Amino acid sequence: MNTKKAGGFLIPNIIYALIVITIFIHAFFYTDIYKRDYGSLRSWSDGWVTESSETVNTDKVSAEVGETVIIKKTLPSVININDSLCFMSHNANLTVLIDGVRVYEFINPENLTGYGYGDLRHTINLSESDAGKEVCIRIESVFKKKGSGYIEDIYIGLGADHEHFMISGRLLSTALSIMIVFFGIFMIGVYFFIPNKDTLPYNIMSLGISAVLMGTWCLINTGLIQLITGQVIGLRILNYLVIQFAAYPVICFASSFLVKKNKNYQKLAFTVWLFVIFLIAFLRFGLGIDMHNFILMLYCSYGLSFAFMAYMLLKDRRYCRINNIERNHKYFNAGAVCVIIGAFSDMIVYLLPRGILPNNGGFIRLGLCGFIFAMMLQFLYWWSGERELMQRNDFINQILQYAVSSDDPEENINEMLGYLGKKLKVERAFIFEEMNDGTFANTYEWCSENIASKAKEFYHIPLEGHIGKVFDDLERSGQAIIKDVEDLKAEGKTDLYRILKEKGIRNTIAGALEANGRYIGICGVENIGTEKNYKDISEIIHLLSYFFGQLILQRDNNRKLIGYGYSDLMTGVGNRRAFERFEEYDLDKNGTYSYIMCDINGLKKVNDNLGHEAGDALIKGVCESLVDVFGKDHVYRMGGDEFVAFSFAKSDEEIKKQIEEAKNQIETGDRSASIGYVFCEKGSIPYSEVKIRADKHMYHEKQLFYQGKNERRKRSKD
Repeated sequence: MNTKKAGGFLIPNIIYALIVITIFIHAFFYTDIYKRDYGSLRSWSDGWVTESSETVNTDKVSAEVGETVIIKKTLPSVININDSLCFMSHNANLTVLIDGVRVYEFINPENLTGYGYGDLRHTINLSESDAGKEVCIRIESVFKKKGSGYIEDIYIGLGADHEHFMISGRLLSTALSIMIVFFGIFMIGVYFFIPNKDTLPYNIMSLGISAVLMGTWCLINTGLIQLITGQVIGLRILNYLVIQFAAYPVICFASSFLVKKNKNYQKLAFTVWLFVIFLIAFLRFGLGIDMHNFILMLYCSYGLSFAFMAYMLLKDRRYCRINNIERNHKYFNAGAVCVIIGAFSDMIVYLLPRGILPNNGGFIRLGLCGFIFAMMLQFLYWWSGERELMQRNDFINQILQYAVSSDDPEENINEMLGYLGKKLKVERAFIFEEMNDGTFANTYEWCSENIASKAKEFYHIPLEGHIGKVFDDLERSGQAIIKDVEDLKAEGKTDLYRILKEKGIRNTIAGALEANGRYIGICGVENIGTEKNYKDISEIIHLLSYFFGQLILQRDNNRKLIGYGYSDLMTGVGNRRAFERFEEYDLDKNGTYSYIMCDINGLKKVNDNLGHEAGDALIKGVCESLVDVFGKDHVYRMGGDEFVAFSFAKSDEEIKKQIEEAKNQIETGDRSASIGYVFCEKGSIPYSEVKIRADKHMYHEKQLFYQGKNERRKRSKD
């Protein structure tokens, strides 16, 4: 959850990076890694003469099917020891003669793909005695129906120097190709070493297989392996077929990125791939067509895979846009664009005439490297997201322990708010609840050190005001985020801006409290540090709001149960148990209070003459009069016709007025009750003595009533 900035290490890190980059630049560009000056090599491609006496450069000499092209040239007058005639050929059968003597011959046999072999390096040893002699090279196409063969890049010099010269020009492309293969192997390894494959966000097995196959194809196209080993046939087969086998896993991997999954994509991709493989086999072995002659079809099927991948991604993007679904695939999308552009660029280059642009898979290689870089960022994004999710889940699990830490829901709510506020390092965590009168009140809060409580400032707030405006966002998304209170002013929400500004609230995040399918309030935090991740906090609040809602529901249920156990069922005021709990835990016996006892007069007579329903009505009527004067929370029915009430009037005169008012209300409706009380100022009378005196006072009043000496009884008779 907390992000620590390594600001103190910024300068050392920059210095370290600059030194490393400098060393690499020097090693690659100022040493022999890319050495282009091979002193023994002399270019010998110009000045060749054809049978028609035309002087040509070997880069422009090629032989078509059934044609034999012969070119001749006289060797230099000086041949050094260990000099060789070195050149490259492409799909050509060759015969080399010096002064009419055959010194070298290369005839390529038929292979799985046909007769082609691609590029091959040739080295013909020369001796000092060959100086001034005529060299004749016969060139024939290896193909039987269609296709040309040619030679290029003829040099005279040391064979080792020529080999190094040819290799040096392919180092970068080879390194990139190896990186692609290594990335694929790494992804396959990750797949096998992760025990729970369901935790993986994407189909990395398909990604790994695709990378290995496409990286292998790129590596073969560099020609480096052919130069080093001299083996071309097996690599030719892989060069033609391995790219076809990469098509299916590419689609499988891309489909795993889709928000709206569609298994038909993979089925269709496999069906098309299988059809292409059978078609290749039929054309090659059924009709005997050299694969070189339908290479365009192979490249089209290869391009079709990337076109289909682009279609899937665009369709999924449209689906997410229509349904307002957030997609966190920006790095993958960027990588996919690199691959698609690279693939189609290579196809275009291949169709161009020879020599206009080099064609060895360079664009797709760069595209794949861009894709790998993008996927590394995508996996880093996923990994960091998973890490944040784990931290968030740990945080939530810890805070939820407080939800069950005790049997008291209110205590659990306060503990949860405290943990939430401390861990998020906010100034205040709060809960607002809807009151019975339609207003909202800040019922729970936690404040950090040196932060004053605001609960009393947020009491009985109208729904149309501050809370109502926050609820607009809550009803839309379940959460409300105000990152900067100044933004409210810019948005024209001046009333809300003024309220929050006056209360010192700079920012706030709130979530809706819900119970039994309706909103009952909000919970949230305020004045969050600027370095915090608002999205993470809002998700935490959104999740915890459910548990806060359930705790509040549990609290209300507990209060109802407690109410049933401590309430008199007939009158709704507290019963004897409630009275005993109040006098033991809540009554300040050292403070100022009055203890009042009330006994209904004539209840038995009413029950006997008018029935128990009339008696119950009498009890309720007297109770209502006491509640009107002393408050419901301070009136208790002790049983039968007896009540106890408490008053916190500050003087004896004030309590006498309350007693008089209670008697007046009771006598309305032809009722009567005997009331005795004791006023205790600042605990001056022991509580036990207070109760005895009040009881005697009430009993004295009752005696007067039945003896006819009570003034009120006399007035009632009159």
